[in-house]
Amino acid sequence: MRVVALGGLGEIGRNMNTIEYNGQLLLIDCGVLFPTEKQPGVDLILPDFDYIRPRLDKVQALVLTHGHEDHIGAVPYLLRERPDIPLIGSKLTLALVEAKCEEFKLKPKCIEVKDGQEVKAGVFDLRFISVTHSIPDALAVVVSTPAGKIIDTGDMKIDPLPLDKRLTNLREFAREGEEGVDLLMMDSTNAEVPGFVKPEISVAPALDLAFSEAKGKIVVASFSSHVHRVQQVVDIACKYHRHVVFVGRSMVRNMQIASDLGYLKLPKDAVVDIKDVGKYKDNQLVYICTGSQGEPLAALGRIANGEHRDIEVGDNDTVILASSLIPGNEKEVYGIINKLVNLGARVVNRDNASIHVSGHADAGELLYMYNIIQPKNAMPIHGEARHQLANGLLAIKTGVDPKNVILARNGDVVDLYKSKASIVGSVPCQYVYVDGSSVGEVSEEELEKRRQLSTDGYVSAFVPVDLKKCKVVGEVSVSASPLLQREVDLKRIQQIAADAVGAEMQGGEKS
Repeated sequence: MRVVALGGLGEIGRNMNTIEYNGQLLLIDCGVLFPTEKQPGVDLILPDFDYIRPRLDKVQALVLTHGHEDHIGAVPYLLRERPDIPLIGSKLTLALVEAKCEEFKLKPKCIEVKDGQEVKAGVFDLRFISVTHSIPDALAVVVSTPAGKIIDTGDMKIDPLPLDKRLTNLREFAREGEEGVDLLMMDSTNAEVPGFVKPEISVAPALDLAFSEAKGKIVVASFSSHVHRVQQVVDIACKYHRHVVFVGRSMVRNMQIASDLGYLKLPKDAVVDIKDVGKYKDNQLVYICTGSQGEPLAALGRIANGEHRDIEVGDNDTVILASSLIPGNEKEVYGIINKLVNLGARVVNRDNASIHVSGHADAGELLYMYNIIQPKNAMPIHGEARHQLANGLLAIKTGVDPKNVILARNGDVVDLYKSKASIVGSVPCQYVYVDGSSVGEVSEEELEKRRQLSTDGYVSAFVPVDLKKCKVVGEVSVSASPLLQREVDLKRIQQIAADAVGAEMQGGEKS
């Protein structure tokens, strides 16, 4: 068998793995990475499909481990290239993907699976095991062929008190370990964090305290797919007689899906439409919105910038950031926090309250998984290089031969032959940028130009001309970015532009 990661290694996001055997391909996850300030104008970053594009007809299925954007966000872009790829996943995961695909006018072929269920996809025998995460219905997948057995955990942790009572099925992982696992590909995100992650239920006291002390409106920022956290907020809002308002298209859509499928319990009259908030006092409302990662165009970012059409915050208002801080987003998030504080709001976040627990296993849980599965080879996935290294060291502690710990990078070709995994080569694996409707057209050179514009500024001149008489007519209009407006002589530029265009038209040919 061959494994090639097209994203998710050395980074947090863009998760996508390919498994190959006997000319057939199985894909696991297809997510996006969100841009940073170093990628101006970019909306999303996709996995690089170039490696599989010539063989899309050989793809037997795309397995989706759970419904977070970094695992399903790029699915529509893949299906635009081959719409009939079967999608395999849990009920909630598939519902979220179907809603996303609907925006692209795609109707995917979906195969719903549950914990313990077995499915055949071409030459691949698949078996699914429930895992706990920060979203319901997450699954690990066991992939078996005559060449060996691989487990991809997806994102996971071992929560002993999950809100939905759905445990990580350790018994099934142990059973797979007893039968023999050739390669374990396990979540690395929190491999550097000692101990065991706290259960989701441990967040409730901090949320309750924040609600009890709030005098005005409450704004809670979270991921639009974090159903467990939203459920906790809804429950506490009802306790304090507040109505819940979902804000933002993705938040409204995802919570409606979760409610319709029974994953989110919404008491009667608990939710009000944002159009009706004028009927209530501020201390009767809690807004649940996106923007917990400092995204300027998300709801919280627009609120902080005073640009949201329906929501303003000020004195006596409380803002709760109820999600993890993705590495690399620190500057943006703290910038939003400072703006909210300057508006007079009290901001509750991970720095001043136990308001969030991770959805990813800490080192103690990873050690436990290695001990019960006892894989012959380990390939840490889902994490930056330091996270992968920490995960690999945990594998070695539990008895995995250091030579059998594969610290791969995106594009590395990992072959599993006679129960031994090794890197045998690499394939090109670049960032694919989405900018509006364009996909893959923005190059690194273009981004560098954008970065220069953002720091150096620009000057543009509009010169009205008469093409028949070949001369400049009317006044030249010059504009400059705010960065340069005080530093350039606009009148002088007007004259230079007019002279240059006039000379060119007099000396050149009309085209």
